[in-house]
Amino acid sequence: MSSFTECIARLEGADETERTYAAEDLGYLNVPEGIPALLERLAVEPSLAVRDAIFQALIRSDGDAPIEGCVGLLASDDPQIRNQAVDVLRRRGAPSIPFLHTAMRGGDKDIRKLVLDVLSGIQAGDTAALYAAALSDKDPNVVITAVENLGRIRAVQFRSRIEDLLQAGTHPMLMAACVEALVGIGQEASLAAIRRCFPDLATLPDFFLVSCLKAIAAFGTAGDFAEVAGLLPVRGPHLRPAILGALLAIHPRCLSTDAVTGLLPALQATVEDGDPPLCRYQATRVLGLCAAHDDVHAFLVSCLSSAERLVRLGAAESLRASGRPELEPLLAARALEESDEEVLQALGC
Repeated sequence: MSSFTECIARLEGADETERTYAAEDLGYLNVPEGIPALLERLAVEPSLAVRDAIFQALIRSDGDAPIEGCVGLLASDDPQIRNQAVDVLRRRGAPSIPFLHTAMRGGDKDIRKLVLDVLSGIQAGDTAALYAAALSDKDPNVVITAVENLGRIRAVQFRSRIEDLLQAGTHPMLMAACVEALVGIGQEASLAAIRRCFPDLATLPDFFLVSCLKAIAAFGTAGDFAEVAGLLPVRGPHLRPAILGALLAIHPRCLSTDAVTGLLPALQATVEDGDPPLCRYQATRVLGLCAAHDDVHAFLVSCLSSAERLVRLGAAESLRASGRPELEPLLAARALEESDEEVLQALGC
């Protein structure tokens, strides 16, 4: 390994390979004096390979100087440098947090948002104060990013604050982010706050309806099941996956199939009329909730011969779940003609 003085000289040389090795050697030398040299070179370095080596050296180097330097790089005009600085700060973890506080207090809206990008990859340290500040930020994009992060990490301590932001209704994108975050946090009581804000699903714009359906899928009960079922005939086909997915998720918590009975023609049409395969699969699974009806049972049996494997899979799963005793010979016979492994498993073979 070269000496520190030799590394500095090579870092400024004309040969890209030599500059790369020099940056790597400075990382292994791990001396405080190397950090300013690496950061200065980064500002003028045209080679991505050398830049990568410099950032790897910053990751290896101990102390606060690499962290402070990377916080400064968040203001770079170069998006590649900003993204790599975010990665370094994430890897440094909890020691980065005091410097992120400073950036959150003094940085512009872009830097404040990048601070939250860093936090999304840090699993340790006390980040609550940073998130509290972000939730009160004057820029909605900063608030939205904070809400999204808190949903991903299931930050229960911020549930009430996010519910308050939802009720304030100041920004459509923020409201949708709040609903998604509350689903991620996973507290059943949040559904009441969501429904206070969105009491009538039938009149909701698509943008909000999809988010609300996720919340209802997570926490909804029998009353919600009937309301969601009523959306299927009146909302556009692009919403069918969200509606059908919610019905399947709610059903184990309510058990009633009454709301599905009136939808049987629409569900059968969804299976038969060339909807996307996932949507057709969902429709066969919802039909399975009424598999005790002879006409639905017969339709599901016919679906076992569909050209679409997801329809066959949904039909096999629904029929298997129905528990009708005469099914075993039928499913066994169908298995003799089936080649798809997942469908065969659903058939019980």
